[in-house]
Amino acid sequence: PYAPIKEVRNIIDLNRDKIARQKQTVKSRTTTIDQNFRISTDLLQLNIVLRPQTAIGSLANEFTANRKKGQCTIVCPHATDFASIQEWLKKIIIEELRIQAKAHLPQRTHELAQTYGFHDKDVKIQSSRTNWGSCSGKNSINLSRYLMTLPSHLIDYVIKHELCHTVHHDHSPNFWALMDSVTNNQAHELRNELRKGTP
Repeated sequence: PYAPIKEVRNIIDLNRDKIARQKQTVKSRTTTIDQNFRISTDLLQLNIVLRPQTAIGSLANEFTANRKKGQCTIVCPHATDFASIQEWLKKIIIEELRIQAKAHLPQRTHELAQTYGFHDKDVKIQSSRTNWGSCSGKNSINLSRYLMTLPSHLIDYVIKHELCHTVHHDHSPNFWALMDSVTNNQAHELRNELRKGTP
């Protein structure tokens, strides 16, 4: 705990290969996608189901997706070998998050901007897994598609956070005062709740 930063950096440099291997190990522990996979929030219901074993006809061995706003069901053939299609399923799910994010997040940003008196901003949907959102120096707002895995009150928190950055481009006391004014004095509580989940 009390080591100088130079010593910490030296230890990191000496163990860089080991750290990289450990990172790979962590990646390999990611969630397995199979018929038990679910994303369930108040804005998005995404699940995977197996087609009944008794299914016949041309669809019996096909993958299909039944989609409507806020819902997506990926239907897989009954004998699907999930281990062999993990990467493909991840791409399908990520694409679904993008579609749902584009359908919801710009509109919700517009609504919140109108409600709280912010100037309406251009909103882009990004693939970031390190940040839920960002605001550029020109006040363009970027929101992660992975926001769609959060409950709506935390999505609203992130959007309000970025809208407040169009006024204060820092995390100064003025910024947090503005955040409190648009979150019913719940800014820090919501921030702590959001930190429990990472993109």
